[in-house]
Amino acid sequence: MSVDQDSPEQPQRVAVVRDGARLALTFDWPERRNALDFAAWDQLSAGTDLARDDDIRVVTLTGAGSAFCAGVEFAAIGESLRIERHRFPSFIRRWSEVADRFERLAQPTVAAINGPAIGAGFEIALACDVRIASNKAVFAMPQLQMGIVPDVGGTSRLGRAAGAAFAKDIILTGRVIGAEEALAHGIVSRVVPHDELPAVLDDIASTIAAIPWPAAYFADLAIDFGRDLDSRHAADFEAVADQVMLREEAVWDRVSAFMEQRGLKGLDPTSRSASD
Repeated sequence: MSVDQDSPEQPQRVAVVRDGARLALTFDWPERRNALDFAAWDQLSAGTDLARDDDIRVVTLTGAGSAFCAGVEFAAIGESLRIERHRFPSFIRRWSEVADRFERLAQPTVAAINGPAIGAGFEIALACDVRIASNKAVFAMPQLQMGIVPDVGGTSRLGRAAGAAFAKDIILTGRVIGAEEALAHGIVSRVVPHDELPAVLDDIASTIAAIPWPAAYFADLAIDFGRDLDSRHAADFEAVADQVMLREEAVWDRVSAFMEQRGLKGLDPTSRSASD
């Protein structure tokens, strides 16, 4: 089901489609390589608002045409810098908060990077939980070549994904890297042939959507929190998450089906004690 994002004042820059448990967002200005103007930022924000529905289990992001996202559109760069001179930091935070939304959504977010991911487009991809790339994808953060720092969370997220040394290399030089180099440094988790990317994205999205809720949410939190916890406290968090999930009938159904597929006796949820 498509969600109409158009208004008399704004052209459509982001296509939003609700497909069962999946919310699919697509950068949709292919003639400008899906550059980000003010309308695009507003529509990304509005699109992520739809994920407040608990029936949404996964959010995907990709680009129409040959690019993922070419970053902020030139006219919008000029206008935003003019505004920032007088309204810092309130204005620039509007854009960084849009990227933050992808990181903070309860549902897993999957970016399918189908082509160039440049500047703010790269930064938004880094805010997603899972990043897969076409073998035609390229990545760059050229902002410093204009004398400005990446300001949509890219410095910290790239540093966490790829390490400080590699992040400084990319940001300070502005050089373009290909999909395989991005894979080698942890920026993406897999690279697939370009024509296969949509099918791989669909497979990932459907797999995540089928996981009993909110197990995927807890797994996301455990991974994110675990980076800053010692192993004992990280394991405690995992145990608490499992105690919550073991109260869900869907979990017992999945466990029983899993065991039966392997010729083992399934679990009968009715045999559990009242305390379960």
